[in-house]
Amino acid sequence: MSAGRNGLDERSRRVAESLSVGNPGNNARSLPAQAGPGAECQIELGIEEMRPYEHNPRRATNAKFEDIKESIRAGGLRTPITVTQRPGEAHYIVEAGGNTRLLALRQLWAETKDPRFRRLQVLYRPWQSERHVLTAHLIENEQRGDMSFWDRAMGIAALKARLEAEQGRVLAIRPLEDALHGLGLAVNTATLALYLYATDRLRVLADAVPDLAGLDVKTLQPRLNALRRHAQAHAGIEEGALYAEVFEPVFRAVAGSFSVAGTVEACEVALARRLGEPVDALRAAIAGRGGRGAGTASSAVGVGSVAASVRDDQPGDGSVPITDPVPSDPTDGVEAFARQVGMEGVLQRSDASGSGYRLGALPAPLRADPAKQRAWSALALVADESALKGSGSSPLQSSPDLIRWLTDPADATAEAFLALLASLRQSRAAAPANAGWEGP
Repeated sequence: MSAGRNGLDERSRRVAESLSVGNPGNNARSLPAQAGPGAECQIELGIEEMRPYEHNPRRATNAKFEDIKESIRAGGLRTPITVTQRPGEAHYIVEAGGNTRLLALRQLWAETKDPRFRRLQVLYRPWQSERHVLTAHLIENEQRGDMSFWDRAMGIAALKARLEAEQGRVLAIRPLEDALHGLGLAVNTATLALYLYATDRLRVLADAVPDLAGLDVKTLQPRLNALRRHAQAHAGIEEGALYAEVFEPVFRAVAGSFSVAGTVEACEVALARRLGEPVDALRAAIAGRGGRGAGTASSAVGVGSVAASVRDDQPGDGSVPITDPVPSDPTDGVEAFARQVGMEGVLQRSDASGSGYRLGALPAPLRADPAKQRAWSALALVADESALKGSGSSPLQSSPDLIRWLTDPADATAEAFLALLASLRQSRAAAPANAGWEGP
């Protein structure tokens, strides 16, 4: 009996031990290594184990940083940060957006020592490549719409370098565009060419003028190209030397007082000094070259033909095609042009108009200015052609006049209008997706 009792007690003891082992330990920290290279899973990390992505294209601090920080302070992190890990590194990096939230969490942990901000549940994704992470951040920032022109341009240039390193070849515009589309980045040829010109030739200017805009670059480029051609023809100065020795000293000098017109004029003066010729003679030579080009245009060419003639591929001389990365919505493109020519107050939204706009009369003080008359007429042609009927003669109602204006390399408003025409052309080519635009 005693032996049986002892055996029962022993079995009871073993059962009790088996029931008191508790829950399995949390091995989440090591899940990536256990799960293999193709596994995506949630893991728990300490705040010190994660770092922001150091090549994030968006350089500016998020304007809503304090709001995001206070939201996390009040309610915790509602959307997990996505991380990945480079081979051979002990720390994790933000894989696709989340740098702002990680910075806010770091500050909250340093300020409060609250355990909520010390260890976090994050989404782990296996490492793919540097190109993949850079692309993910570009897409995330584009979706939020908080990137400047220059940040986008620098991001695309960096991604181009990654792709070229991977493929072992230099990518021309068309193959690069195809490669970006394959990665999920919709960048058209014209915009891509503008980005590459800006990052290749205007970095010094961007350092001096941090808020340099895409429209600034687009307006500068054809005018600097005209100076480049003059320098090459008259003195054999190559493009690299021209920018380094003539233009870049001007770019450094414009910090704090930048304007497109002032920068171009200063570049003209600097080049004239380098060539040893009067600046007026240089300007006349450049304007004369543009005039001869205009003289070859047929008088039968109208606005529709001009829009159709704007190319969307890269010219052989390496210049950027005159197709501004104006927003794909044509009405936004109209607004961009109106701002460029100083007529945003004359243009009014109108749901009753097929184009979405009504154009007011040109203010009396501006009617004596031929440049303002041309800009107003151009705006009327695309936004509200009925405005021309009661305005009397228009400096752009004649096709030759229109062609001469559009081919003037020194006229920034003509460049902006060509960009708008290109935007309208692309919009109509994409019909029926953009069938809502019914402008003239």
